[in-house]
Amino acid sequence: MPSSYTCGDILHVNFPMAEGDSAMGQPRFKARPALVVTDADSNGDFVMVAVTSKAHHAYCTELHASDLANGQLRQTSYVRADKLFSVNTQAVQAKLAVAKPDLVARVRKLLCPAVGCK
Repeated sequence: MPSSYTCGDILHVNFPMAEGDSAMGQPRFKARPALVVTDADSNGDFVMVAVTSKAHHAYCTELHASDLANGQLRQTSYVRADKLFSVNTQAVQAKLAVAKPDLVARVRKLLCPAVGCK
C-alpha cells in the first residue's frame, strides 16, 4: 500500500503508549504530532520523530511557524530526534503541516548523535 506521506510531513498519528490497558491485554494509543523523516516503503511504513511542547530534551530543535511550508501547529513545539518510531499509514489521523527542508536538515543532523551512530 503506497503512502501519500513523504519526508517533511507533520502528521497526527496514533502513538503507542507504554501504559497499555493490562486488563484487556490491549496497547493504548494517544494521538500525537510527529515529523516524517523517511519516505514510506512499499508496505506504507515510514519512520517518524516525535513533536512535543516540552523543550527540555537533549536532542531536540524548536519548530517555529517559519519552519513550515504550509499548515500550522497549535503551540510552540520541539522536534525530538531521540524519539524515533515507525508508523504505518493506517495510524495517521491527519496531516497537520509540511516542514521546510531546513527543519528536516536540522533534525537529521541530530539523529546520529541521538542514537549513537558515527
